[in-house]
Amino acid sequence: IDGTTNFVHGLPFYASSIAVASKPTLEGVFAGIVADLVHEDVFYAHQGKGAYRNGKQIHTSKIQSIDDALIGLDLNAYKAQFNMAIATNLIENIRHTRHFGANALEISHVAAGLSDAFVDLRGKIRATDVAAGFLIAKEAGAIITDADDNPIDVPLDPRQTLEFIASANMNIHKQILSLIKS
Repeated sequence: IDGTTNFVHGLPFYASSIAVASKPTLEGVFAGIVADLVHEDVFYAHQGKGAYRNGKQIHTSKIQSIDDALIGLDLNAYKAQFNMAIATNLIENIRHTRHFGANALEISHVAAGLSDAFVDLRGKIRATDVAAGFLIAKEAGAIITDADDNPIDVPLDPRQTLEFIASANMNIHKQILSLIKS
C-alpha cells in the first residue's frame, strides 16, 4: 500500500503500485501501474508507449511558472535526513504546496497534469515505492532528477532510499532546483 498511514487512519488517499523491471535497477523498469484504491483511477505505462489514466493517454501540465503551479512537497521529516533550510525556502517561495501522503500516487498526479511537480528530498522514500510512478511520469513527459539535477538510477532494493524532484516540464524543474540551490 502506498499511503499506509492514510489507509490505517481511514484517510481516503492511498494506492497500490507495481513495477516490472528487466534488471534490478530503477532504469530497468519497463512497465508500471499505480491504482488509486479510493477513487478507482488506474495510472499505467509501458516504456516507449506513453502513460495512461483509465485507458486515456495522459501528459504533464503546461504550467511554466512556480507562481501558478501546484507542487507536492513531502515534509515528513520523522527519521529523515532533511535540510530544513531548503524546506523553508521551498515553502516560502512556492505559492501552492500540498502533500497527501502517498508518493507514487502523487507522482502519477504529476503525470496526469493534476499537479505540476512533486518533491521529496528526505532521502527516506524507498526506490521500490516510487518505481512505477517514476515510469508513468516519465512516459507522460515529466522530468525526474535528484536535487543535484542528476538522473536517478539506483538498485531496486527495499533498503535503497532516494530523493527526487518530479516536474511537469523543464521550466518548473529549473525553478525548483534554483530554490534548492539558493
